[in-house]
Amino acid sequence: MTQNDLRQMVRDVLREVVASRGQVAANAPASEIVRINSDADLMAFARRVIEAQTAVTSGELRFTLTAPVASPAPATGGAALTGVITETTVNRHASAGCLLLAPGAVVTPLARDRARQLNLKLERSR
Repeated sequence: MTQNDLRQMVRDVLREVVASRGQVAANAPASEIVRINSDADLMAFARRVIEAQTAVTSGELRFTLTAPVASPAPATGGAALTGVITETTVNRHASAGCLLLAPGAVVTPLARDRARQLNLKLERSR
């Protein structure tokens, strides 16, 4: 199975989910919330679809697409984050790859640890 095949499968499932949105029956099938903010999220979703292919095909399992979380501008441009950077802030921007911090921004120890776990680079603007 090629990457294009996986992408087409995801498109088909998403098209079905969007078309059926709002059509909830009394005995509605199981539904999973899907958030795709990055290529890694897309691959994880594709793997999930493949794992549950029978349930998806039969309609026993449906997916609900949520709005993506806005990610900050890359370190090369855009506004820097200011104030106290917490673990919640780091989690919110996990797919960014790099967080641009204002010179006065304070990063909590827990946020720094979480960024390290996520391989999220913290970079100060000048």
